[in-house]
Amino acid sequence: MGRSSLAIVFAGSGGAGAMTAGELFLRAAATAGYYGSMNRLFGPQVRGGESAALLQISNLPITCQPDNFDLFVALDWHKVDQFAAEIPLTENSIILADPQSGPVPQNVARSKARIVSFKMGDPEATPLERALHGKHTNVFAAGAVGCLAGIDPAKMRAALSTVLGSKAADVQRLNAASLEKGAAAAATLALDLDLAPPKPAPRWLLTGNQAIAMGSLRGGVRFVSCYPITPATDLVEWLAPRLQQLGGKLVLAEDELAAINMVLGASFGGVPAMTVTSGPGLSLMVEAIGLAVAAEVPAVIIDVMRSGPSTGIPSKTEQSDVNLAIYGGHGDAPRIVLAPTSVRDCLFTGEWAVYLAESLQTPVIVLSDQALGQAHQVIDPKPDRPPPLARRIELPASKFKRYATDSDPVTAMPPPGTPHGQWVGEGLTHNEFGIPVSGAAAHAAQLNKRARKLAQFDPGAWWGDVWGDGDTAILTFGSGAGAALEAAVALGAAGSPTRVVALRVLSPLPLAALATSLKGARRIIVMEQNQGAQLYHHLLAHNAIPPTADSMARPGPLPFRRAEIIARLAAQV
Repeated sequence: MGRSSLAIVFAGSGGAGAMTAGELFLRAAATAGYYGSMNRLFGPQVRGGESAALLQISNLPITCQPDNFDLFVALDWHKVDQFAAEIPLTENSIILADPQSGPVPQNVARSKARIVSFKMGDPEATPLERALHGKHTNVFAAGAVGCLAGIDPAKMRAALSTVLGSKAADVQRLNAASLEKGAAAAATLALDLDLAPPKPAPRWLLTGNQAIAMGSLRGGVRFVSCYPITPATDLVEWLAPRLQQLGGKLVLAEDELAAINMVLGASFGGVPAMTVTSGPGLSLMVEAIGLAVAAEVPAVIIDVMRSGPSTGIPSKTEQSDVNLAIYGGHGDAPRIVLAPTSVRDCLFTGEWAVYLAESLQTPVIVLSDQALGQAHQVIDPKPDRPPPLARRIELPASKFKRYATDSDPVTAMPPPGTPHGQWVGEGLTHNEFGIPVSGAAAHAAQLNKRARKLAQFDPGAWWGDVWGDGDTAILTFGSGAGAALEAAVALGAAGSPTRVVALRVLSPLPLAALATSLKGARRIIVMEQNQGAQLYHHLLAHNAIPPTADSMARPGPLPFRRAEIIARLAAQV
């Protein structure tokens, strides 16, 4: 019948084509009807260094990286050994390597995985063809793995055509030949890696970054300003042409300070606006976020978190921007902070962020992370969408006060040029008309107005997700949710029912909903990927969890895996 899932690594030096091989295989498997996921490993170099595509193909939805990999395909060994800790192998794993690439590095070989010698590349290609077009080792390897997994060759050919796009005819021909020869060579290997037949259904293949971008467009974003930064740049690359098709504009700013201020200008002008960054860029935006709070100007800020501090590890994941997102800034500057719970949820959360920013006239920060943002996943379509919300633009019957402090803290925000509706987006302490003042009463009144907007914010059922009802509860967010869920399923099957609570709203904390979700739990573990237990202390500060709750906090870049969580919970019993 075949196995239900298969975990594969394509690895090699930067430029060897590991990512292309992974994308080709994932796309073919998706077309064949399988669920799938691909995470990327690469160094900070523009070219060179090391790279690896980590894939899992399954008949069931995939929520996190596997505990170990079944097949390691080495396109070459140049610096690949640096990934040994991030690519867990066991004695049941198989390493497929070309003997011409040299010996298997010691820290890979010590896994005791079975090493299978396998010559890669087209042996019939002429020296001129190799010089002009390369050896196509990556496509050869993808064809081989497709054969070993039992993927329909027609699906592999179609996926290759999609990946190559509009490349020249001779490139198409040579790559197609390498694909076929790789499959033929693999057919001679006696390896049991066949997947069980899938149950095809309509599905989407996208990344978390693409899902957030799609959600923001659904929400109405029509202006984006940003400065390129890993791992958020590909979000903007996907967004740019589609934004233009909808009549929107994207500006490549000279730096992050310019980017956030352009967003505030566009939003002041009446256009839903967004910027996209990572931790270092968010740090630079902090002052302007305070301006957005004080002037009550909507702004969506996507932070695809990476390892820090400073420039840290640009290409690796971490969840260490929690404090910065919630508390970053001088003075009292409350804002909404959201975190998608999965690649699939990135679509919902991206759209919801726009509606909340526009309707509450406040900055909304979305904390994604590299493990979500750059993960390619085959998912079921998500039909659920948040109800649309818009900014209030109608003028009151009485004299217009942009910053009125009466019963409703969300006041009218008419677009520029509205007769009798002129106003100033003022960052100085101001009165109800927006005129700068320095009196204590006006200062307190405006602080209270802005605080009341968020105090009355009710996220409803979308505050987070809850799975299970065991005595033990894992409280987490972002990319940690998938690993926690898989661990909970395994623990439940072993007789230890475990619930998972994944927060979608990190600030302001949904205290009542959170209390209900944790009711009856005798043991609470807050799981997060940062050294300082930032979410844990945030929850403690607001009495959202009891003092007896445990912290399971560690830094990146290694992702949480099911086995690690199970072992940690067992050790704390």
